[in-house]
Amino acid sequence: MWRLPNDCRNRGADILGRGIAFVFFLLSVLGAGSVAGAAMVTSAQPGKAVFFALGDHGVGNKNQRRVAHAMERVASQTGGVDWVLLLGDNFYPKGVVSDKDPKWRSHFESIYDGPILANTPFYAVLGNHDAGSSLDAQVDYGRNKMGSGRWRMEGRQYVVDHGQTTSGQPLLRMVMLDGQQDVEIQKNFVRQAFSQPSNQPMWRMVASHYPLHSSGLHGDTNRLLNELLPILQAEKIDVYLCGHDHDLEMIAPPSEPVQIISGAGGADLYALREKNPWSQFFAKRFGFVQWVVSEQNLDVTFFEDQGNVLYNKQIARRGR
Repeated sequence: MWRLPNDCRNRGADILGRGIAFVFFLLSVLGAGSVAGAAMVTSAQPGKAVFFALGDHGVGNKNQRRVAHAMERVASQTGGVDWVLLLGDNFYPKGVVSDKDPKWRSHFESIYDGPILANTPFYAVLGNHDAGSSLDAQVDYGRNKMGSGRWRMEGRQYVVDHGQTTSGQPLLRMVMLDGQQDVEIQKNFVRQAFSQPSNQPMWRMVASHYPLHSSGLHGDTNRLLNELLPILQAEKIDVYLCGHDHDLEMIAPPSEPVQIISGAGGADLYALREKNPWSQFFAKRFGFVQWVVSEQNLDVTFFEDQGNVLYNKQIARRGR
């Protein structure tokens, strides 16, 4: 089935003007199914894509709203944003019970309501707090085009190709994992996402709720390090994005994907627990991450909740 995401800049009805998006739908309820369809949007700016990433945001409070205002401000000052990535714990304390739950309004629709964000697609993964109620309700809200129609979650696990290089290949492939699933299912899904030799992207990212390494409260997730990380390395993933620890951090261990923790979207913050030896940046601050993806490099910027820059880094592509 063809689905055309709304343009983040054309006030809702027009086609998304910056980036090509291919959304691959997961058939299996367990998250191990095959690609079933794709949505394609013509790119107005080949070779570039811009998105924000944040998690642990869905509290419906002043902290979440302040981060949302900062996102709107940064988008306005830097030329817009193509889409937003939500890294789980989308609805505290126990998720949503249906696609008509009032939290859709109080924790999402009325929060990200600036003139730019109100017309920007939001792609989401699931977190542990979302699992307190119906996980399918978050899938249904997107599939049924409820509310503003911005919410995108075509399955508990799915893939988004965003942007296009000047030569026509996908600029960025984002694999969305459900961290509640068994690790073996997640591993197989990552393998499948890069299994077609003729359709390989320039950049490879994986998004989930749970960290690999972390200097925050929860620390390292040993099972993911032992079982998921080897697959990420084998598939030459450039970046792993997550939340769960309520802070902002960049970790760059040798021979591993760069790891970005952006869990400071609104829920109470966590202090530094034990600094990871490969941590390049850590902040106990509310905020979010901006990504500018080009054919040459990845540019990642950490912003705090007033829209000020905390840290910036360029990331080179891993050899493939």
